[in-house]
Amino acid sequence: MKDKDLEAIYVVMYDIGYNDKEIDKILYDSNLVFIKENTLLKKINCIYNLLISLEYSRADVIKMTKSLPALYSYSIENIKQKIEDLISLGYSRADVIKMTKLLPALYSYSIENIKQKIEDLISLGYSRADVIKMTKSLPALYGYNIENIKQKITFLRTIDLGFVVIEDTKQLMQSIDLTYARYMFFKEKGIEVTRDNYRRLFYNAKIFEKQYGIDKSSLLEKYNYQEYLNSKNNTNTL
Repeated sequence: MKDKDLEAIYVVMYDIGYNDKEIDKILYDSNLVFIKENTLLKKINCIYNLLISLEYSRADVIKMTKSLPALYSYSIENIKQKIEDLISLGYSRADVIKMTKLLPALYSYSIENIKQKIEDLISLGYSRADVIKMTKSLPALYGYNIENIKQKITFLRTIDLGFVVIEDTKQLMQSIDLTYARYMFFKEKGIEVTRDNYRRLFYNAKIFEKQYGIDKSSLLEKYNYQEYLNSKNNTNTL
Protein backbone atom coordinates (compact mmCIF):
# COMPACT_ATOMS: atom_id res chain seq x y z
CA MET A 1 0.00 0.00 0.00
CA LYS A 2 1.13 3.54 -0.58
CA ASP A 3 2.34 5.25 2.58
CA LYS A 4 -0.32 8.00 2.53
CA ASP A 5 -3.12 5.56 1.86
CA LEU A 6 -1.87 3.17 4.51
CA GLU A 7 -1.69 6.01 7.01
CA ALA A 8 -5.24 7.07 6.19
CA ILE A 9 -6.51 3.51 6.66
CA TYR A 10 -4.78 3.27 10.04
CA VAL A 11 -6.26 6.58 11.14
CA VAL A 12 -9.78 5.44 10.24
CA MET A 13 -9.32 2.10 11.98
CA TYR A 14 -7.82 3.73 15.08
CA ASP A 15 -10.88 5.97 15.20
CA ILE A 16 -13.14 2.92 15.03
CA GLY A 17 -11.29 1.38 17.97
CA TYR A 18 -8.80 -1.17 16.65
CA ASN A 19 -5.26 -1.38 17.99
CA ASP A 20 -2.11 -1.83 15.88
CA LYS A 21 -2.02 -5.61 16.20
CA GLU A 22 -5.69 -5.95 15.24
CA ILE A 23 -5.28 -3.63 12.25
CA ASP A 24 -2.25 -5.55 10.99
CA LYS A 25 -4.08 -8.86 11.30
CA ILE A 26 -7.16 -7.58 9.50
CA LEU A 27 -5.24 -5.91 6.69
CA TYR A 28 -2.50 -8.46 6.09
CA ASP A 29 -3.89 -11.82 7.19
CA SER A 30 -6.84 -11.63 4.84
CA ASN A 31 -7.78 -10.99 1.23
CA LEU A 32 -8.09 -7.28 1.98
CA VAL A 33 -4.42 -6.97 1.07
CA PHE A 34 -5.41 -7.51 -2.57
CA ILE A 35 -7.82 -4.56 -2.65
CA LYS A 36 -6.50 -1.26 -3.98
CA GLU A 37 -5.67 0.98 -1.03
CA ASN A 38 -7.93 3.88 -1.96
CA THR A 39 -10.81 1.46 -2.62
CA LEU A 40 -10.22 -0.31 0.70
CA LEU A 41 -10.31 2.96 2.61
CA LYS A 42 -13.71 3.75 1.11
CA LYS A 43 -15.02 0.24 1.78
CA ILE A 44 -13.96 0.28 5.44
CA ASN A 45 -15.78 3.57 5.97
CA CYS A 46 -18.81 2.41 4.02
CA ILE A 47 -19.21 -1.02 5.62
CA TYR A 48 -18.56 0.30 9.12
CA ASN A 49 -21.27 2.94 8.71
CA LEU A 50 -23.66 0.36 7.25
CA LEU A 51 -23.17 -2.03 10.17
CA ILE A 52 -23.70 0.77 12.68
CA SER A 53 -26.90 1.75 10.84
CA LEU A 54 -28.07 -1.86 11.16
CA GLU A 55 -27.79 -1.45 14.96
CA TYR A 56 -24.54 -3.24 15.59
CA SER A 57 -22.48 -1.43 18.20
CA ARG A 58 -18.93 -0.21 17.61
CA ALA A 59 -17.70 -3.09 19.80
CA ASP A 60 -19.81 -5.53 17.73
CA VAL A 61 -18.27 -4.31 14.49
CA ILE A 62 -14.74 -4.62 15.85
CA LYS A 63 -15.38 -8.13 17.12
CA MET A 64 -17.12 -9.24 13.93
CA THR A 65 -14.45 -7.90 11.58
CA LYS A 66 -11.66 -9.38 13.67
CA SER A 67 -13.40 -12.74 13.18
CA LEU A 68 -14.32 -12.07 9.54
CA PRO A 69 -12.07 -9.37 8.02
CA ALA A 70 -13.66 -10.14 4.65
CA LEU A 71 -16.73 -8.20 5.80
CA TYR A 72 -14.85 -5.11 4.72
CA SER A 73 -14.62 -6.50 1.19
CA TYR A 74 -18.37 -7.12 0.83
CA SER A 75 -20.74 -4.78 -0.91
CA ILE A 76 -23.61 -3.05 0.86
CA GLU A 77 -26.00 -4.94 -1.39
CA ASN A 78 -24.44 -8.29 -0.46
CA ILE A 79 -24.83 -7.68 3.27
CA LYS A 80 -28.38 -6.36 2.99
CA GLN A 81 -29.39 -9.24 0.73
CA LYS A 82 -27.99 -11.84 3.16
CA ILE A 83 -30.09 -10.31 5.94
CA GLU A 84 -33.21 -10.46 3.77
CA ASP A 85 -32.43 -14.03 2.73
CA LEU A 86 -32.16 -15.13 6.36
CA ILE A 87 -35.38 -13.34 7.24
CA SER A 88 -37.10 -15.22 4.41
CA LEU A 89 -36.09 -18.49 6.10
CA GLY A 90 -38.04 -17.67 9.25
CA TYR A 91 -35.85 -15.40 11.36
CA SER A 92 -36.73 -11.88 12.46
CA ARG A 93 -34.39 -9.00 11.64
CA ALA A 94 -33.42 -8.86 15.32
CA ASP A 95 -32.64 -12.60 15.20
CA VAL A 96 -30.33 -12.11 12.24
CA ILE A 97 -28.45 -9.26 13.90
CA LYS A 98 -28.03 -11.31 17.08
CA MET A 99 -26.96 -14.44 15.19
CA THR A 100 -24.39 -12.63 13.08
CA LYS A 101 -22.92 -11.05 16.20
CA LEU A 102 -22.33 -14.58 17.49
CA LEU A 103 -21.31 -15.98 14.10
CA PRO A 104 -20.11 -13.27 11.69
CA ALA A 105 -19.20 -16.04 9.25
CA LEU A 106 -22.93 -16.32 8.47
CA TYR A 107 -22.35 -13.43 6.10
CA SER A 108 -19.87 -15.59 4.20
CA TYR A 109 -22.15 -18.63 3.84
CA SER A 110 -24.19 -18.99 0.69
CA ILE A 111 -27.95 -19.03 1.19
CA GLU A 112 -28.02 -22.38 -0.63
CA ASN A 113 -25.70 -23.94 1.94
CA ILE A 114 -27.75 -22.49 4.78
CA LYS A 115 -30.94 -23.93 3.30
CA GLN A 116 -29.25 -27.30 2.89
CA LYS A 117 -28.15 -27.33 6.53
CA ILE A 118 -31.75 -26.62 7.58
CA GLU A 119 -32.92 -29.58 5.49
CA ASP A 120 -30.15 -31.75 6.94
CA LEU A 121 -31.28 -30.94 10.48
CA ILE A 122 -34.91 -31.55 9.60
CA SER A 123 -33.88 -34.97 8.27
CA LEU A 124 -32.64 -35.81 11.77
CA GLY A 125 -36.20 -35.62 13.05
CA TYR A 126 -36.77 -31.96 13.83
CA SER A 127 -39.39 -29.55 12.54
CA ARG A 128 -38.44 -26.37 10.71
CA ALA A 129 -39.56 -24.44 13.81
CA ASP A 130 -37.22 -26.57 15.92
CA VAL A 131 -34.32 -25.86 13.58
CA ILE A 132 -34.98 -22.13 13.63
CA LYS A 133 -35.05 -22.21 17.43
CA MET A 134 -31.86 -24.29 17.62
CA THR A 135 -29.90 -22.11 15.21
CA LYS A 136 -31.05 -18.92 16.90
CA SER A 137 -29.55 -20.28 20.11
CA LEU A 138 -26.44 -21.69 18.43
CA PRO A 139 -25.80 -20.13 15.01
CA ALA A 140 -22.54 -22.08 14.88
CA LEU A 141 -24.63 -25.10 13.86
CA TYR A 142 -24.48 -23.64 10.36
CA GLY A 143 -20.72 -24.07 10.44
CA TYR A 144 -20.67 -27.62 11.83
CA ASN A 145 -20.32 -30.70 9.67
CA ILE A 146 -23.69 -32.48 9.58
CA GLU A 147 -22.08 -35.81 10.47
CA ASN A 148 -20.55 -34.20 13.56
CA ILE A 149 -23.95 -32.82 14.57
CA LYS A 150 -25.59 -36.19 13.92
CA GLN A 151 -23.09 -37.98 16.16
CA LYS A 152 -23.76 -35.57 19.02
CA ILE A 153 -27.52 -35.86 18.66
CA THR A 154 -27.46 -39.64 18.34
CA PHE A 155 -25.39 -40.03 21.49
CA LEU A 156 -27.56 -37.63 23.50
CA ARG A 157 -30.64 -39.58 22.44
CA THR A 158 -28.92 -42.84 23.41
CA ILE A 159 -28.43 -41.61 26.98
CA ASP A 160 -31.95 -40.12 27.20
CA LEU A 161 -30.76 -36.53 26.91
CA GLY A 162 -32.22 -35.84 23.48
CA PHE A 163 -34.17 -32.90 24.92
CA VAL A 164 -30.89 -30.99 25.24
CA VAL A 165 -30.72 -30.52 21.46
CA ILE A 166 -33.78 -28.25 21.39
CA GLU A 167 -33.99 -27.00 24.96
CA ASP A 168 -30.30 -26.23 25.56
CA THR A 169 -28.77 -26.22 22.08
CA LYS A 170 -25.63 -24.33 23.14
CA GLN A 171 -24.35 -27.51 24.75
CA LEU A 172 -23.77 -28.90 21.25
CA MET A 173 -20.67 -26.70 21.19
CA GLN A 174 -18.91 -29.34 23.27
CA SER A 175 -17.17 -32.10 21.33
CA ILE A 176 -18.82 -35.51 21.22
CA ASP A 177 -15.51 -36.97 22.46
CA LEU A 178 -15.66 -34.97 25.68
CA THR A 179 -19.39 -35.49 26.24
CA TYR A 180 -18.92 -39.24 25.88
CA ALA A 181 -15.86 -39.29 28.15
CA ARG A 182 -17.59 -37.35 30.90
CA TYR A 183 -20.71 -39.49 30.66
CA MET A 184 -18.67 -42.68 30.98
CA PHE A 185 -16.74 -41.18 33.89
CA PHE A 186 -19.99 -40.54 35.73
CA LYS A 187 -21.32 -43.97 34.82
CA GLU A 188 -18.21 -45.62 36.23
CA LYS A 189 -18.66 -43.61 39.41
CA GLY A 190 -22.26 -44.77 39.69
CA ILE A 191 -23.60 -41.27 39.06
CA GLU A 192 -26.74 -41.22 36.93
CA VAL A 193 -26.99 -38.30 34.50
CA THR A 194 -30.58 -37.05 34.24
CA ARG A 195 -32.58 -34.02 33.17
CA ASP A 196 -32.03 -32.59 36.63
CA ASN A 197 -28.23 -32.75 36.63
CA TYR A 198 -27.18 -33.09 32.97
CA ARG A 199 -25.42 -29.73 32.95
CA ARG A 200 -22.51 -31.28 34.82
CA LEU A 201 -21.66 -32.98 31.52
CA PHE A 202 -20.99 -29.55 30.07
CA TYR A 203 -19.15 -27.79 32.88
CA ASN A 204 -16.23 -25.50 32.08
CA ALA A 205 -13.03 -27.59 31.94
CA LYS A 206 -11.46 -25.96 34.98
CA ILE A 207 -14.64 -26.27 37.04
CA PHE A 208 -15.02 -29.92 36.06
CA GLU A 209 -11.43 -30.72 36.96
CA LYS A 210 -11.69 -28.90 40.29
CA GLN A 211 -14.93 -30.64 41.22
CA TYR A 212 -14.15 -34.15 40.03
CA GLY A 213 -10.37 -34.32 40.17
CA ILE A 214 -9.71 -35.35 36.57
CA ASP A 215 -8.59 -33.19 33.65
CA LYS A 216 -9.81 -33.16 30.08
CA SER A 217 -6.84 -34.98 28.53
CA SER A 218 -7.05 -37.79 31.09
CA LEU A 219 -10.77 -38.18 30.46
CA LEU A 220 -10.32 -38.34 26.71
CA GLU A 221 -7.53 -40.88 27.00
CA LYS A 222 -9.41 -43.14 29.42
CA TYR A 223 -12.80 -42.99 27.70
CA ASN A 224 -12.17 -42.92 23.97
CA TYR A 225 -15.23 -42.13 21.87
CA GLN A 226 -13.72 -43.45 18.64
CA GLU A 227 -13.01 -46.80 20.27
CA TYR A 228 -16.60 -46.89 21.50
CA LEU A 229 -17.84 -46.07 18.00
CA ASN A 230 -15.66 -48.75 16.39
CA SER A 231 -16.83 -51.31 18.92
CA LYS A 232 -20.45 -50.38 18.28
CA ASN A 233 -19.99 -50.59 14.50
CA ASN A 234 -18.29 -53.98 14.79
CA THR A 235 -21.15 -55.29 16.92
CA ASN A 236 -23.70 -54.08 14.37
CA THR A 237 -21.93 -55.92 11.55
CA LEU A 238 -21.99 -59.26 13.33
